[in-house]
Amino acid sequence: MASEKRKKLRMDMLDELYQFHLSERGKKALIPGNLEDRDPEKYFALEYLADKGLIRFKAENDGQLVAKITQFGINLVKNIKLGNPLSTA
Repeated sequence: MASEKRKKLRMDMLDELYQFHLSERGKKALIPGNLEDRDPEKYFALEYLADKGLIRFKAENDGQLVAKITQFGINLVKNIKLGNPLSTA
């Protein structure tokens, strides 16, 4: 996948987690356990966002994958929406 497409996918996923955070009042988003096999690009995007500290992405004790946007990720999304990106993912 081209670099610009990956960047867009990361930002789309970060925005999706931001919207989930708002609508579900900060709950963790459940991620399909087979995402790595089903859609590796999305899985790698989540790993990338986690490596950058924009989200927390992990397996729970029951093996279920969860993701949650961090305050740093929230601030980035808000700044981008205001037209003041501090940096991009």
